[in-house]
Amino acid sequence: MLRIFAISAVLLAALFAAAPRAFAQGGVTVGNEPGFLVATPTNVSKTLQLQGGLGHVSQADFTNGLGSVSVTRASLSADYSIFHLSYDIDYFKWAGKDGLGRRFDTGGALIPWETLQDITLRARLLNNELTDNWRYWVNAEVNAAYEKVAPGAVGVGIDGGVAYDFWDGWMLGLTARTVALSALNSDLFGDMELGFAVAVSQKTLRRTLQSVGLMKDSKPGSDHIGLNFAISTQEKTYRLAPDNAIYESGYLGVVQSTVGLYLDYLPNKALTFSVGPEYHYNRKYRLYNKAGSYKSSHDLDNALGGFARILWRF
Repeated sequence: MLRIFAISAVLLAALFAAAPRAFAQGGVTVGNEPGFLVATPTNVSKTLQLQGGLGHVSQADFTNGLGSVSVTRASLSADYSIFHLSYDIDYFKWAGKDGLGRRFDTGGALIPWETLQDITLRARLLNNELTDNWRYWVNAEVNAAYEKVAPGAVGVGIDGGVAYDFWDGWMLGLTARTVALSALNSDLFGDMELGFAVAVSQKTLRRTLQSVGLMKDSKPGSDHIGLNFAISTQEKTYRLAPDNAIYESGYLGVVQSTVGLYLDYLPNKALTFSVGPEYHYNRKYRLYNKAGSYKSSHDLDNALGGFARILWRF
């Protein structure tokens, strides 16, 4: 945990060094975007929102050598009412193909996979307050994740959490998530993931930073600049292609945690542009055969990356 906060401090310093002059003159200011949450519940949007994003994870070696990979992700999403629809595609660039053949025990040079795609529909079922200090939420989702052939690994899942306001808008909570895949195997079916959440609204964050002297009072125009911090953990299972070189019609589990710091620019109420550095850690690929039986796990080194997005509100 200390390592994560140290990395966050480095990212913060780097972002401040590259921030626009107006941002520097106004001190640290926080924009009008929703607050950050380690495990973010689906937002309820009263208007249509469209978002496009582009991210990159720099080349990293497998922990014990034998190949390396970099990843570029493009994403599109739409939010309306309680619903969130998204499409993501990851492009993989491999190096050391002979080493990859030895790593995955295929007997020759290979490209494990070139792209992975994911289509997800999520809905907010519950989002309520128990008391003045307690809040809970429940989301449901259905998704299809695949290498080449849709629908691929079809999953139906539910996630939720409960959080307690322990100090003036700062919240701590517990989250839980489970997904049932179309592969009815105990290695893939119905695993439960538990997490720890920290949440704060932009208003509370601004007030806290002002109280400790890290943020000045907002100046005219400073509300166009925002700062967002996020920690996330992702675990997604994809169906491999029928001609995959490792496991034909098998399954691939991608695990990754990310800490990022993002500078937002809001030219008007309808648009938000965001860009920022990221640090990716706890990365691994888990492989399963076509019956869904676990076969092997391959750890990747940590890597730097970045993310940019544009958000339209209608």
